[in-house]
Amino acid sequence: MIPLGVSQHPSSNTWFIVSNSSTYVIGATSEGVVLNLHWGGRLHFYNDVSSANLPIPRSSQDPALTAIAEEMPAYGGLRYGAIGLKAEITSTQTRELELLWTKAEFQSNQLKITLCDKAYPLFSVELVYTVDIDNDVISRHTIIKNRTEIKIHLSKAYSAVWHLPTILGKRKLTTLTGAWAAETQVNTENLVNGTLVLESRRGIPSCQTYPYVALQDQEEVYFGTLGWSGSWAIEVHTGWDGKVTIAGGVHEHDFGWSLFPNMTYETPVFVAGYSVTGLSGARSSLTNHVRNLQRNSMTVNPIIFNSWETTQFEASYENQLHQATKAAAVGVELFVLDDGWFRGRTSDRSGLGDWFADPVKFPQGLKPLADQVHRLGMKFGLWFEPEMVNRDSDLFRAHPDWVYHYTDRTSSESRNQLVLNITRPEVEDYVYKRISETIRQVGVDYIKWDMNRPLSEVTMSTYRDAREVWVRHVQTWYSLLERLRRDFPLVLVETCSSGGGRADIGALELTDMCWPSDNTRPDARLVVQHGISHALPPRVLGCWVTEGLTPLSYRFHTAFMGNLGIGCDLNRTGVRLEDFKDWIDIYKTLRHIIQLGNLDWLIGPGQINVTATSLDDEMVVLALREHSPYGLLLPPVRIQGLVASYLYRVHVWSNDPKKKTSYTISGACAMQIGLPLDWLAQADYGSGVMHLKRILL
Repeated sequence: MIPLGVSQHPSSNTWFIVSNSSTYVIGATSEGVVLNLHWGGRLHFYNDVSSANLPIPRSSQDPALTAIAEEMPAYGGLRYGAIGLKAEITSTQTRELELLWTKAEFQSNQLKITLCDKAYPLFSVELVYTVDIDNDVISRHTIIKNRTEIKIHLSKAYSAVWHLPTILGKRKLTTLTGAWAAETQVNTENLVNGTLVLESRRGIPSCQTYPYVALQDQEEVYFGTLGWSGSWAIEVHTGWDGKVTIAGGVHEHDFGWSLFPNMTYETPVFVAGYSVTGLSGARSSLTNHVRNLQRNSMTVNPIIFNSWETTQFEASYENQLHQATKAAAVGVELFVLDDGWFRGRTSDRSGLGDWFADPVKFPQGLKPLADQVHRLGMKFGLWFEPEMVNRDSDLFRAHPDWVYHYTDRTSSESRNQLVLNITRPEVEDYVYKRISETIRQVGVDYIKWDMNRPLSEVTMSTYRDAREVWVRHVQTWYSLLERLRRDFPLVLVETCSSGGGRADIGALELTDMCWPSDNTRPDARLVVQHGISHALPPRVLGCWVTEGLTPLSYRFHTAFMGNLGIGCDLNRTGVRLEDFKDWIDIYKTLRHIIQLGNLDWLIGPGQINVTATSLDDEMVVLALREHSPYGLLLPPVRIQGLVASYLYRVHVWSNDPKKKTSYTISGACAMQIGLPLDWLAQADYGSGVMHLKRILL
């Protein structure tokens, strides 16, 4: 029997990576070529898979090296399919590699296979596989080492190449694409022959395409996402015979990396998994895996008030204190002062880079406000955009050479700002000094780290290849986050990039939450939240209640799908603070389920939206009806994940948080007949929340 984790066939160079519901098998041929032999459902016997062998070519136009499922196909020879690695031996101008298996090392949940170039055996490529047994996912990355005495130049270095088993028929492809304020729209289409490239060349993951892919055949799904906060690509290659290969990692566009003697390059992680329970199962596996990557993964995140939509650039001590007082009264736990607090920041044309409290808006600095917020029983948060600078700033006037630029070109502005070259040590140190000193002097408990434009004119200030900057910028950002975590372990960090432009799992491993979109309209947010829920768990998704024409209850119920936040002007005439407090109190009673449970979308997004989030013996069901043009009553909604023989007490809150209805239902009835939705308003924008809890007999 094959055990869980990593093991080797007793009589061949074949390795098995086994999780609860899947098996991934790798084998080395007698020639040293490393192949994928199986990825899919659970196998139990070593001899279920044959040893690795090179096939006989079908014709001279179908070379064996193109037809095989090579674990890391390197450019060279008769390879014309997906390529994961391309390098040049600069001394000979040889632009190909011939990588052969050298050794394999493994422990309980990790396998490392080492390949070496046939002509330059001191040039090695290590393929690293780490299995999450409980969630049926494998994390892969590649380590490239140059122990030769010559320079080797990399022009492509992907994290992984994945091979799906060939099937009769066509799989469906699911991707997450969109735009600013319209992120992570779910697209599903039939695969067609050829190559599809999902990508960002912006230096950030982008609002336009999220680094996620899923391929489905009935209920069998292969899915994956990249943990990289810079330019990326995922290639989906589909052959005429139904063979599918997925390759991905740092984008090869304008990429270059010089490996001098005794240097190492390590790729980011590509996480992929297998599910036999459709996209719902894939969502559960991936989001649970991502949650486990985070520190304090099983603690809930605080309820936030953010000042941006209330005061924007007009922030001052007085208006922030007024909002903070009301926020504390309704139960907010973290008060965040957004953009507009620093020196000279009167619009988006000035001030970026000068991270000192504006003396006009905050004459005594920020500490008096932070102290008052703390006295009100809340934590204090602050917005930064550390990688950016305005031309109209003291920082730019003193150091115009600190931005990415070419000496013979005009630097491109976007949102009236330029990008600091944080790969320069003096720039990195300045950025960290301003953040860390502000945290210490003010008493900051939370940072919202924003990035409101992509990179351009990237270049180095050293002799090295300027194309390395696309990677080095991200590595420096990670380094800054790691320093913050080390020096201020209790400070929370939120990643933001004009919304969801930098919300990949690499960013979430080093931060505590993200901002999925600048669009907070409930109808739009439901679509965005549905999309991003394929990859990220609810506890990290910032979901705000803001101003709008839809009922307050509808806005709250939409925001109940993640980490609740408030962006309304609580001092505005007509605001019923009591309603805010009541809904926040209800959220607090359900938060442990919402943030730490397994989310599934039962219906939607669309005119009707129903989600269910379960944790242990409890479940939260959210139902929202956007439009009701015919005034029809809705039928019951059947849910999954309960125990048929258990009884559950159900509490329902609809439009009025003070009015709760309750009833008892069996698990079998809820799953087979359904939860009644006759309480859902027949008018537009009706909504409600249901809490199910097992009755202990």
